[in-house]
Amino acid sequence: MKYKVASTLSEVLDAWCVVYKQYLAASLIGPNEFSIFTFPEYLSNSTAVIVGSKMGHTVCTVSAVLDSKKGLPLDSYYRQELNQMRKQNKKLIEIGLLADVRESNSFSNIVDLMTGIARFGVYSDHHDYVIGVHPRRINFFRQTFGFETVGDVKDYSKLRTAPVILMHACGKDLEIARLEANTEIYSGPKDFNFENRYNFNPHNFISVSEFSNSVENFLRRIWTSGSPVHGTSSFKFSK
Repeated sequence: MKYKVASTLSEVLDAWCVVYKQYLAASLIGPNEFSIFTFPEYLSNSTAVIVGSKMGHTVCTVSAVLDSKKGLPLDSYYRQELNQMRKQNKKLIEIGLLADVRESNSFSNIVDLMTGIARFGVYSDHHDYVIGVHPRRINFFRQTFGFETVGDVKDYSKLRTAPVILMHACGKDLEIARLEANTEIYSGPKDFNFENRYNFNPHNFISVSEFSNSVENFLRRIWTSGSPVHGTSSFKFSK
């Protein structure tokens, strides 16, 4: 398995195709003609998309976005809790769009993907990680990465009211620093070139309300003339 940070629009779309396939199979979303799924807040130059590929095909992925004035996807459900962290001068980084299209996704693959995101946090000096997870995955994220729950379980309407709970971890906490998964961030051999990650046009930010109207709007607005998408023949754009 090879892991890297997506550096082209093609790689980003391939990753979000993986998200689409898994979320659709889990009945979290309905079908769309473009076969992609993401959140509008991820269309940002503060985003990194980590991909895992096998034999040239993207099979697993996770994304993260740094906190900004535009907010985070989880603000739609946990604004009060996130604002409380902001008042404490925490530099938040939200983790999301975690997916693996293979039937037997392994523990090590999730650790490798999360390691890439954690290194993005270190690179960006954002060490307070937040993630929305299904309640049945609380113990996994707590025991493996040191996350703790924040707030109550809520219905995630963006994913067909799937239950979600906010979790938080600070990479600088001593208890978390002792975890094996955290040690990988600093001592593992994997390298991620965040300087070369794909950057969306900052002038093409899409509001949540506009994004929810049409996936086609999303695709057309991030498309920039002169930047062909290689290797994604199923996507058709109009300039």
